[in-house]
Amino acid sequence: MIRPLLIWASLFVTAGVMAKDGEDVIRAMHERYAGKWYENLALIQTVTYRSAENEGVDSVRVWYESIELPGTVRSDIAPIDRGDLQLYRDDTWYVLEADTVVRSFQGPHPVLLLGFDVYLLPAEETIEKLRALSIDLSKLREDEWQGREAYVVGDDERQFWVDKEDLLLRRLIFVNPSTGAKREILFEAYQMLGGGWIATELRFMRDGRVDVQERYDYWTIDVQFEPSLFATEDRTRPTWVRN
Repeated sequence: MIRPLLIWASLFVTAGVMAKDGEDVIRAMHERYAGKWYENLALIQTVTYRSAENEGVDSVRVWYESIELPGTVRSDIAPIDRGDLQLYRDDTWYVLEADTVVRSFQGPHPVLLLGFDVYLLPAEETIEKLRALSIDLSKLREDEWQGREAYVVGDDERQFWVDKEDLLLRRLIFVNPSTGAKREILFEAYQMLGGGWIATELRFMRDGRVDVQERYDYWTIDVQFEPSLFATEDRTRPTWVRN
C-alpha cells in the first residue's frame, strides 16, 4: 500500500499547492513565476459597453494600454491625439480629458495586482495590498470554475478565484454589504506570453449581467517605453501606437 499512496500523494501535490490560507496562495502564485514573468506590456483592446436595460451594445471604444510592472498602467482612449486617458501609478488613479487631470484618487488596482503584479512584487507586499482591499486572507476553500479546480480566497463579500493548476487569476467578486449589489470580473482566454500568461478577454459584470467586455486584439512585451509616458505632468504620447 505504500507505493500507491505515494503515487496518489504526488499527483495531489502537482495538481496544486498545499495551501492553508490565502497568504499561502499568494506566495505560491509568486513563486511559480518569479523571475519568469514579463515586466512590461503593450496592448490594444476593444472595449464594449453594454446597456444596463437590455444588455445590448451601448458603445465601443479602442484603448491603447502601456503597462510597466509592477504597478503602472497608462490607458489612452482612441483617438490618442485627443488626450483622453487614465493613468495609474504610485497607488493613485488619474483621469485625464484633453491632457488635463479632471480627477484623481488613491486606492489599489485589483486587476493589476492579482492579474500581473503578484508575480513580480514580494509576496508580503501583495498580501498587504489585499488587506487594504479588505479581502479576508484567512478564509480559503476549494471549488470548481469552468471545469477546473480553483482556490477561493476571501468571504462572501470579497473574494478572488485562482486556478489550482496554473495559479492564474480567474475571477474577482465584490459585493456591496449595504445594497447586496454584486460586481464580478472574469478573466478568460488565457494565452502564454513570455514566461507568463495574459487573459485576453475580460468581462465586468453587475448582478450577473455584463456591463463591459474587454478583448485584447494585439499584445507584445519587452517594449521600450519613454519614462515621460507615465509622468503626471508633461506626458508624451505612446510612440509604439500607430494610428
